Amino acid sequence: MRRALRGKCSVRPKLRLNYWNETVGVTPLFPRALFLMNTPSTYVPSQLLPGDAEGARQRAFTRWMSRDLLQAATDFCKNIGHVAAYCESSEDGTRCLFWQMPPGACCEVRSGRTKEKFVDFDRANQERGWRLLALHVSKDELYSAVWLSAQHYEAGVAYLKLFGISPADRKAI
Repeated sequence: MRRALRGKCSVRPKLRLNYWNETVGVTPLFPRALFLMNTPSTYVPSQLLPGDAEGARQRAFTRWMSRDLLQAATDFCKNIGHVAAYCESSEDGTRCLFWQMPPGACCEVRSGRTKEKFVDFDRANQERGWRLLALHVSKDELYSAVWLSAQHYEAGVAYLKLFGISPADRKAI
């Protein structure tokens, strides 16, 4: 998916954290984010789990779509308030699992990217404080990922689990 929902978040952060300003009254997250950005990471992709949810998952996925059709489908779904919670790419195209995000949630969805581009997007989303919700790595080493605002991350994980999909994970090396 070429477009992210950048700037479409209906909730603005109420607190602007400034590491050098001690009048904020909370422990700033900036040093931790800086540490995470400079620490090499290994990524654990989401897994499609077997079981009762497998049938529901197969019915909920979109069909495999080309890049052109995918862009039209995601634009349409975005207009009706749905975004991809999980994407996967293959030689057949890309398919997604859409959901209606909770009010105030923000996300970024990228599919079919190289590892270098994925790491750049991941670094930018870490700076925002957003969490990696879902990650799929194809046989051709194309990365498809979904990042979600931290306060809505648990809702995203619960939605993925309804369809037997484990959340992605980032681990420092």
